[in-house]
Amino acid sequence: MSALPQDLDQFETPPGMAIGAGARQFITFTCAGQNFGVDIMSMREIRNWSPVTPLPAQKPDVLGVIDIRGRVVPIHDLALRIGCSAEPRSQHEGQVILVLKVAGHDMGLLVDSVSDIIEVQGDDILPVPQIEGSAAKFLAGIARQGDNLVAILDEETVLRQAVDLTGAAAEPAADTPSTEGHAEFVFLDEI
Repeated sequence: MSALPQDLDQFETPPGMAIGAGARQFITFTCAGQNFGVDIMSMREIRNWSPVTPLPAQKPDVLGVIDIRGRVVPIHDLALRIGCSAEPRSQHEGQVILVLKVAGHDMGLLVDSVSDIIEVQGDDILPVPQIEGSAAKFLAGIARQGDNLVAILDEETVLRQAVDLTGAAAEPAADTPSTEGHAEFVFLDEI
């Protein structure tokens, strides 16, 4: 079967290009009572909460791992990872796991609920204010959605860093490649 040629002049935008050049889509969700968004292009899937397999000697934000179609994916409590909460929260069936693909690595984030998919024009993404003692470094911007503001996560920073709950400066996460010292971590998807 052959495809019929389309006259692109009959469309305002070419087929498949419904989002404007300056617009981006984000999945919005709540975590520790706050609204966040993550770029839809980083999203692999949204899963209902399921028990994780804990690993020994992990950082407090690492809940464990789950098997997703033969891939072992680390699951992080986002509230602990970025400093929205200083205490581990109870895990329950109403929560959701966002599975992201960031810098070639799978990462699961435990959040409270998923809200919506929003489209944000480039003009409506505001810079993050640098407030001393805040976790602003985990944000890529603040999206304006009518009268509401949505904190947009910087997925790569979330992957590579976590808040140290002892009050020291944030350090690279244990499940990311190390560029210092003698040890080098190898991810299964790189083998």
